[in-house]
Amino acid sequence: MRTQTFCSGLLGLALVAAASAAASSATQTARPALALVHRAPLVVRGAHFRSGELVRLTATAGTTHAAATATTTRAGRLVARFHYAPPICLRLVVLATGRSGDHAKLVVKPPPGPTGIPCGV
Repeated sequence: MRTQTFCSGLLGLALVAAASAAASSATQTARPALALVHRAPLVVRGAHFRSGELVRLTATAGTTHAAATATTTRAGRLVARFHYAPPICLRLVVLATGRSGDHAKLVVKPPPGPTGIPCGV
């Protein structure tokens, strides 16, 4: 009888621990992220930012750079359009920083080998 009560207590404790772990992993949110949509003119998509957040984005390729701002949707997504076409032969870095502190970074490496396009740096 005492062993049965002890085993029941352990089983109950294990179930509570499993439910707690599942709940905590479900409440964790994904980190803000950026993805390249178009390179010329530069268009970047963002996700997992805070809802309605104003986000400032900067793009740098070599010595050229540009900036843009975007406000996220209720779902925390954004699309930023730059008046900028970065040189294709250079690494492109896009940084996004939200007013509440959310931040993300996108690095786009140049294509391997000769592109046939002159690098305008």
